[in-house]
Amino acid sequence: MPSHASELVHVWNRCHNCGASPILGLRFSCQVCPAGADNDLCEPCYHLFVQGRIEHPSLTAREAPSGRHVFLAFEGIARERVLPWLSVPWSTPAALGVPQHGIVRPEFRSGRESFFGSYGFVVVAEDGGQPLVLTALHVLDELAKFRGIDCSDSNTSYSGRELPQQVTGVQLYDPFAANWMLAKIGAAGDMLPLPAARICAIEPYSQRDIAAFRIIRSTPFTLRLAPSLPAVGDSIWLAVSPRHGARDRTIPAVVVEIADETFVFRFAGAVTMPVHCSGAPLLNRAAEVVAINIGGGMLDECRLGHGCHVVSIRHHLGWKTKP
Repeated sequence: MPSHASELVHVWNRCHNCGASPILGLRFSCQVCPAGADNDLCEPCYHLFVQGRIEHPSLTAREAPSGRHVFLAFEGIARERVLPWLSVPWSTPAALGVPQHGIVRPEFRSGRESFFGSYGFVVVAEDGGQPLVLTALHVLDELAKFRGIDCSDSNTSYSGRELPQQVTGVQLYDPFAANWMLAKIGAAGDMLPLPAARICAIEPYSQRDIAAFRIIRSTPFTLRLAPSLPAVGDSIWLAVSPRHGARDRTIPAVVVEIADETFVFRFAGAVTMPVHCSGAPLLNRAAEVVAINIGGGMLDECRLGHGCHVVSIRHHLGWKTKP
């Protein structure tokens, strides 16, 4: 029998039927439904689905465009590979102030159709152009699948131009407003073609999960990209609306791994996370962006996250990496 340390886990996935998080053993992921938390089933629940005994997707998720679900099985990684993430020391940092309207909730338009994203943020363009709205590419996956576009990591023929041709406009809302759907604060136009941007890579290898739009009606505030990456053990803050009516606009975390292809962080053990945080900025002590939030997961009751870091952001946008 394998030891507890060597068992295979899926840190970044939960079973949408039984709620297992992380999923242990085989994970079955729907390749047809838009990317999100309702795609995955653990092995026992997948067999229940095959037998017609449970629903997929969950009752709260949208049906797949085709109505036909195709699952692939994934094995996971050894627990011992990720256990070091739990040993990085945690210090409780002070709250971080975030400028209002620098963080947005985008509504993507494609002709007459409308698709709401989770989060995005406005940054100063380092090439001297109009400010940009940055977010995670996978928040547009529902639109992409609706238009029959495959921008997944496995599609080598995707050029980065196909999806931008289908996005006809972006409205920006204030996610911190009491009624955010009535709080328009700006608009964006052209989606930048990013040839290397992709979704559906095995998490936490998320350095290609990025989308960018040119601002056409600017919000009052913009954020700046950090000049460099933080170090392992540094405090960072996820800038989101934690819950309705909350005064705090950030959730503290600590960096636990940084590499060319990964940026992993850990939250405090007792933190309550809001749902749908993809595309939100991760900030350093100076309120500069160090990464785009991509996904989250659990390991031994510790909440983890991963993102597309600032070096990758500059690479995709063709901006010089700071010395």
